[in-house]
Amino acid sequence: MAQRIMILLRFLARFYFLNAKRLRLRFKHQQRQVVHGLRRRRNRWYRLVRNRWHRVVERSGDRVGRIKRKIGRRFRRLHKAIQHVWIAVGVAFVRVASPELRAAAVDGLLEEPVVVDTPHGAIRFFAHGRLSYGRATKLMAKEPDSLKWIDQMEDGGVLWDIGANIGTLTLYAARRETLKIWSFEPAASNYYNLAANCELNGYSKQVTCLQIGFSNHREIGLLNTSQFALGGSFSFKGFSKRKDFAGWQAVELWTIDEFIRSFGVPCPNYIKIDVPGLQNEILAGAEETLSRPELKQLQIETQETGRGGRHIIPLLKQRGFEISHRQMRYHKDSAPVQRDLVFSRVS
Repeated sequence: MAQRIMILLRFLARFYFLNAKRLRLRFKHQQRQVVHGLRRRRNRWYRLVRNRWHRVVERSGDRVGRIKRKIGRRFRRLHKAIQHVWIAVGVAFVRVASPELRAAAVDGLLEEPVVVDTPHGAIRFFAHGRLSYGRATKLMAKEPDSLKWIDQMEDGGVLWDIGANIGTLTLYAARRETLKIWSFEPAASNYYNLAANCELNGYSKQVTCLQIGFSNHREIGLLNTSQFALGGSFSFKGFSKRKDFAGWQAVELWTIDEFIRSFGVPCPNYIKIDVPGLQNEILAGAEETLSRPELKQLQIETQETGRGGRHIIPLLKQRGFEISHRQMRYHKDSAPVQRDLVFSRVS
């Protein structure tokens, strides 16, 4: 009897300890599940707070950026409005004055040139009108790549500036005082500014200014222009997509090859062409010059992917020129755009 009781007690003890172990394991498993669940909730809450915080920061940054841009636009508008007020006041005073005093006031204002500082020294511009003033003051900011191109030219080189306008790049090149410059501008109003700026800086001998244009044959062309828009960009009849000006001006057009042969001028080492709509015709009239080894580089206002670029690139490649640099134009309220290509002789 005692032996049976001992077996029963052993069985009950074993059963108890096994169940207790199983219960402990189940409790630990449930405890782990609870802990993992709490951790997952905590991590989910952390991610939620972090994402919401990031969104708040991004939205705040965008909102601050929009506010800054809006404030900047309003300040610019306010600045322009103040300028218009001063202009209106000045014009009113001038209109009240007698014709003699009015002419004297204009002469007095034109005697004060616009001074632009460059790495080679200060350049003075005859700022006759808003367009001329804008071109002069934006010299260092609008076309920095063109200035770098001029800086790397070899001393003693000959630069042709075809389509010089008021002479911003011409004067920058002349300020180096180691280049011989031929500057061509067909528009009478811009040529007046070009010659005046060269005289103002003492470069009348270093810079040869000519009021002619270039094309693929010699003729008298018609330039859509205005003598009251000094510093404007004008186009020839038949090469303009739009007519912005009511006036027309007759211009003598040459080919580059014929001009060099007729007057015995030295072959240029560098040519800058900035003539809207006439780039292809100018190059067609320069076949001999493009083949001469003296010509090292050309800078042409054309877009690489545009219609003009698709025609000019293979034409110059046949003459031994390849694109060496793509130059950008920088404007205040827009992203920089590729406007000029520099071609260098490779063969």
